[in-house]
Amino acid sequence: MSTIVCAISGNAAEEPVFSPKTGHVYEKRLIVKQIDSTGKCPVTKEELTKDDLVDVKANKAVRPRPASATSIPGMLSLLQSEWDALMSETYELKTQLDTTRKQLSHALYQHDAACRVIARLLRERDASRAQVGQLQEQLANSTPGSGAGRQEGETGLTPQIIQRMEEIAQSLSKTRKQRVFPDLNPVEKVKKFECTGSHPIHQSTAPGILCVDIHKTDGNRIVTGGVDGQVILFDASKEKMAQKLLGHSKKVNAVSFHTGKDIVVSGSQDSTVKIWTCSDAANWMGPYSCAHTIRAHKAEVTDISLHPLGDYLLTSSMDKSWGLHDLTTGRCVRHVKDLGSAYPCMKFHPDGLILAGGTEDKTVAVWDVKEQVTVATLTGHEGAIEALTFSGNGYYLATASRDGTVKLWDLRKPINIQTLKVSAGQVHSIAFDSTGQYLAVGADTVEVYNFATKSSLAETASLKDHSAAVMGVCWSQHAQSLASVSMDRTLKLYK
Repeated sequence: MSTIVCAISGNAAEEPVFSPKTGHVYEKRLIVKQIDSTGKCPVTKEELTKDDLVDVKANKAVRPRPASATSIPGMLSLLQSEWDALMSETYELKTQLDTTRKQLSHALYQHDAACRVIARLLRERDASRAQVGQLQEQLANSTPGSGAGRQEGETGLTPQIIQRMEEIAQSLSKTRKQRVFPDLNPVEKVKKFECTGSHPIHQSTAPGILCVDIHKTDGNRIVTGGVDGQVILFDASKEKMAQKLLGHSKKVNAVSFHTGKDIVVSGSQDSTVKIWTCSDAANWMGPYSCAHTIRAHKAEVTDISLHPLGDYLLTSSMDKSWGLHDLTTGRCVRHVKDLGSAYPCMKFHPDGLILAGGTEDKTVAVWDVKEQVTVATLTGHEGAIEALTFSGNGYYLATASRDGTVKLWDLRKPINIQTLKVSAGQVHSIAFDSTGQYLAVGADTVEVYNFATKSSLAETASLKDHSAAVMGVCWSQHAQSLASVSMDRTLKLYK
């Protein structure tokens, strides 16, 4: 009987099948595999299915061994050949693995180098953008009739400005005692404040956030200034950065929101104050641009404060001067120079007719805005004054010093009515809430106090979430939440 040969392998078929469609005989396992993969006959290339195959009855006799496997020496020779082939294949695989490893190592090195180059280019891009912004502002201010000449000339406190200040002061003074705060966060809830969010929003290459402010009517709007020279707008509701304002060349010491307009003001170690305005009136998170750059000071700008009118800006500096500026035009209204000491901090009184400034000489000077004369000097601290804040009712002033203490002053007398030992080191920041009921203090930790009586503060909460010095604190409206910033590069929110 002749042997049935597979049309694919050319060997005798162990389980032959016949296809009437192609006229060929196949080994069943081979043709089924071809049909599953291609659906065609590998010989004739015709379309073929399993239904086209017919089993062929054939002798199931066992095939004889090849001649080389009929003796022990022959079998050993076969095994030796198989072993040699296996070793050759193993060697080739190891060679390929070694080559692949070298290629992968080279690719990883190239990827790492590319990441470093991209990071450097991004830093250079940001620096170039900041320089371009500064040059654009300088060009804008260098047109005839403006620029440096305009910055140097003082417009002066005209009778019209003084009259407006007096009118707003009288209006605020009349309504102060009538104010009630039904939405004020109760002491029991403030005692339970805990950190609800921690956000490292400034650059890690220049770590540290130095100042923070929360919008007076919208607690979700937060602005910070950092060692990296950036001003960051942060949306607390979405927990993400809304805008990054670039323009300062050195660290930003003070930031502030305008109450009624989408305006942000920032003061920097580069001796400038920038007024940023939003181009989208319907969206506070829209793009901001620098409307004015105030260059009245010759040294680091340490603090800023907006007048209750909303039209004038107070700045203090380490050049032993303070200035009053028109927020709309950026022009200097009054610049008080050549004082006895530098001013690390300065704020307007809630009525706007007086201001208080903390000095390097360990004193607090209270100034009359209309006459620009000192009307009171508060002494008692043993270190330079780092920060100060007025209570919402205007009766009290709290001051923080490098001596680690916070002093509470009654401005109606004026005398020191309480001293709080907060830290063994410096106290960097301090802030009353808008009602004047709570006082937040930033030192090594965030400490919260409340008025237990009309003239004394009691400790309410101690928040120890920061890992470095706390540089800024600020309350939202009615003390519903608290924000703090630190040299650990984080903005933390408490509720």
